[in-house]
Amino acid sequence: MPKEESIISGAKVKYKGTFDLEILYSKIREWFMDQGYSDPCENGEKKYSERIKPNGKTLEILWEASKEGENGYFKLDLNVTFFINSLNEVEVEKDGRKLKLHNCGIEVEFNSKFTENANNSWDENSFIFRIYRELGLKDRAEEFKIDLYNDSMNIMDEIKNFFNLYRF
Repeated sequence: MPKEESIISGAKVKYKGTFDLEILYSKIREWFMDQGYSDPCENGEKKYSERIKPNGKTLEILWEASKEGENGYFKLDLNVTFFINSLNEVEVEKDGRKLKLHNCGIEVEFNSKFTENANNSWDENSFIFRIYRELGLKDRAEEFKIDLYNDSMNIMDEIKNFFNLYRF
């Protein structure tokens, strides 16, 4: 039976201002692909809700991306939820050029989960499995957990850096 452990839960990056939402999406998607995760746009967009309000659109988007290790025995899940409110398209002039950007408040929430025996390939009650886990898999599991934690922190840093580029 797979054993799940939460690594990061509810970590958030918030920003209110003007930026290019499409570039943010593509940057995050590119980061996932570069790190070996599944494409969050292909099969990983689990939720997309859009409401139009007088002050702009409100969006909620949930992306799920995962990657496997040790032939599917370990699974790393990294979920990103976008909460966007008061989304409006604006025109900004920068360096003599007019740019179409988005003005809104955005909150990006991160959750990451580590799963051991994800492919359910081992009987966890067997004597051989317990020995193999203690002698071989325990250290590997810790390495994967550290990798997942670092990946979670790195994607948050990427998004923070992205928002810092759009300070007008």
